[in-house]
Parts: sequence; C-alpha cells; structure tokens
Amino acid sequence: MLEIPLFIVDGFLDSGKSTFIVDALEKDGFSKKGRTLVILCEEGETEITEEFVKNCNGTLVVIENEEDLTPEYLSELAGRYVPDRVILELNCMWDLSKLYFPECYRLAQVLTFVDASTFEVYYNNMRQKFKELIEFSDVVVFNRVDDIDLSQYQTGLKLMNSNAQFMIMGEDGITKKAFEEPLPFDITKDVIEIEDEDFGIWYIDTFENPKRYEGKTVSFNGYATISKKLPKGTCIIGRHAMTCCADDIQFYGHLCMNADKFKVKNKTWVNVVARIEFEYSEEYQEEETVLYPVSITPIKSLKKAVLDLR
Repeated sequence: MLEIPLFIVDGFLDSGKSTFIVDALEKDGFSKKGRTLVILCEEGETEITEEFVKNCNGTLVVIENEEDLTPEYLSELAGRYVPDRVILELNCMWDLSKLYFPECYRLAQVLTFVDASTFEVYYNNMRQKFKELIEFSDVVVFNRVDDIDLSQYQTGLKLMNSNAQFMIMGEDGITKKAFEEPLPFDITKDVIEIEDEDFGIWYIDTFENPKRYEGKTVSFNGYATISKKLPKGTCIIGRHAMTCCADDIQFYGHLCMNADKFKVKNKTWVNVVARIEFEYSEEYQEEETVLYPVSITPIKSLKKAVLDLR
C-alpha cells in the first residue's frame, strides 16, 4: 500500500503555524516535489487561500468541526486528490487524544509552534493542554523570542518530551537550538557531583549527550525502586518529578546494576556513586544509561522529595 507522508503542524492560535505552511509551500520547493494536500482546522493570522495553495501545486481543504476530522474522511480525501504529501494544521483546542489516521497515511513529522510572548501565560494556566501539544512533537519551535529567558523552563519541557528538538526561529527564518545554557555541574571532575535540584537537568543530558558521561563516575541522591520486571539484583534509582500538576507526577531514573550487593531496599532513599555505561536494551530497542555502583548508602528522605518543574 502506498503511504502518504503526513506533516502535522500544531500550536496555540497565532503561534506561527500558518506562516510556516506558507513558507513550506512557497520557499521549500514543495510545489516542485509533487502535489500537496493542505488541511486547515482553524484560520490563522496569516491567511492561506485556495488560490495560493493551487498556485503552489496543491489543494486546500478546510475542516471547521472537530467531529468531521475522521479516519474515513481523511481516507476519502486521499483517494479524491491523490496527494504526494499532506500538511495538517490542527486546532489545538480539539481533543487530540481522539485523533486517528487511516493506514494510507504515514506520520512523517509533528511540529509544534509556540509564541514566546504568550508562552508563560499558556504554560502557567493551561499546562495540561500545553503538555498534550508537545509530548508527541518531533520539533518544538519558539517564535518571537525577545527578552524572555526560556532556560528556566528547559528541564520541565524536556521531561515532557525528551525526544523533541527545541528550537528558536528568528525573524530571518533561521532556527537555532533553544537551550544551550552551561551545565550547573562540572563534568570534568573525577566524580561528577549532582545537586538534588539539578537531577532533572543531568537526567535529560544523559540522553541528549551520552558521550559526555560514558565511563564517567557520578554521585547523586535518589529514590531506589525494585521490581520483578527488572533483571535480578538490579533496581532503578531516580527522582519523582512534577511537570504539569499533582496528578502528573512521574518517576525518572536509570537502571542500577548489582544493587543486591549493597543490600538496597525497595522504596528507600540512597546516595549512589556509580560509573556510567551505555548498554543496548532489548526492551527499548536502544542504548540506555546503566549505573555500575561504587557505593550505595542509605540516606534520609529529601525535604523536597518531588522535583517541582512546573
């Protein structure tokens, strides 16, 4: 079966979605690479007209009601227009959990656009909806960044979606990485000391920059959990973190080998000093961070047991 690449563009109103679509059709050469079906679920600040899309070797379809965005209708559009690609601009206020696509569509990329000038309002007052937008995104693009310091939100955003690329788009259309702040700990030391409040930053960085930590020794305080689902003698050591609300607390941690040798008890607080290695996981089908402990010492529960990253 021939699969049609699907590009999803989402974000709150006036975040730059329509401008991106116009640029993709006009500047990125989509018109020379076959026909594009553009499906709009809301009208943006930048108008996308039927005539414009037609001049870019495409077809425009507008869906005004949430209940009309069904797999059956999307399949009908694919058969009617036989596009080489589909760009779907979503209305983020619709229930995205009910969104399904027919088999003839192949999800190629999900891009979320954020207006930095209104970001803090949405982030502080509509956290759950904001999380829904970015947790399945491949790329999150911040527009209109002026004097806003995004670095304070770095850990919370990345824990919402550690696989996404977070970018800043300038007025010239050029993008760059959104977060390039220096690490709050010294990775050149023989033992990298991770302060309690910096666990989230370190945890994310082990995924983004594994070569920094390969073979290095790290020391941090964490919560140890033991499960029958884990390899015998191992545990997970990490922290609980809140990125949205009290109902959204999740546990983030790394596999620790040979925990039984240090008589680690389930659901206890410990200080661990461990060498970091990266080993292939059959469960996740990728390399994961593995701790080989030098020492594991029981400690009292931290005063701030849950990292508040809201």
